[in-house]
Amino acid sequence: MDIHNCIAELLSLHDCVIIPGFGGFIGNYSPARIDPVHHTFQPPAKKLLFNINLKQNDGLLANAVALSFGTSYAGACKLIDEFSDVCRVTLKAGNPFNIPQVGQLFSGNEGIIYFEQDQSANLLPDAFGLTQFVSPPVSRYVSLPGSGWDHSNRSKGPTGKKFVFPRALKWAAVIVLPIGIAAVIGVTQYDKLAANFANNAGIMSSVFSRASESSLVLKKEVPMKMPALQVTAPAAPVEVKPEAIRHDDPYAVIVGAFRIRENAEKLVTELQQKGIEASIFDQSRTGLFRVTIGTSSDREDAKQLLTYAKSTDFTGAWILSK
Repeated sequence: MDIHNCIAELLSLHDCVIIPGFGGFIGNYSPARIDPVHHTFQPPAKKLLFNINLKQNDGLLANAVALSFGTSYAGACKLIDEFSDVCRVTLKAGNPFNIPQVGQLFSGNEGIIYFEQDQSANLLPDAFGLTQFVSPPVSRYVSLPGSGWDHSNRSKGPTGKKFVFPRALKWAAVIVLPIGIAAVIGVTQYDKLAANFANNAGIMSSVFSRASESSLVLKKEVPMKMPALQVTAPAAPVEVKPEAIRHDDPYAVIVGAFRIRENAEKLVTELQQKGIEASIFDQSRTGLFRVTIGTSSDREDAKQLLTYAKSTDFTGAWILSK
């Protein structure tokens, strides 16, 4: 692994990676978006910026280079200085300097360095497996060949001329149409309405007569017993409890990664006090101590454990595959 790959790997894990004496890359979260013009879907990504004023050595890149090259911290700093010199010479000659999966650096006027991100690589771990796709628009009308009728504009006639109704004619139709419908119903349904009115009058008179008779006699009605309502308690959610942590399992659900071991041990202690089995699973190539709450030899079981972890307090949990 060279320094280019170290920078790309660190940017996938951190939001700021500094090249001592040269500049630093800053990553910002960019949500998913839909382009309504080109009908494309862009997944969430990490947008990168380059700041030439970030030159102080924070040790992040030096530790990663030391672990990758198997050298000391001082040797790693020397390799980074040589890498920075190559960057400056390339940019001073007017050529772009390319960092795979990160982007290209260009030299501008008065020593300004411009950066263009590599759009083919997504350094956001949460967007792993998501790609850009195009959703073509739906054609709602289709022109029939040889018919002379354009269905793309339904207000046009066969000759292509658009029909325009006078404004006065529209208002007349709005006023006259309901009156005409009411008149037709009144003429055609008069006999039925008269018969129904007579029947309704007889029914109402019988109802009032019965009501007057029943008011003279006090009746006691037996109250009707209502059946008891049965309330079914909701079923308790099924929890997926992790099995014992085995460091030789190929899959592990990671809930935290720390450069300082004491911080990782502190998280393990806090989780164990809450009754959650946790342990330091391993140390990554970049020197991060990764904390797990469960391991498995089967990937499907690991996915179920990850779903359970994200449904609780570990929304940023992820699966480590050896």
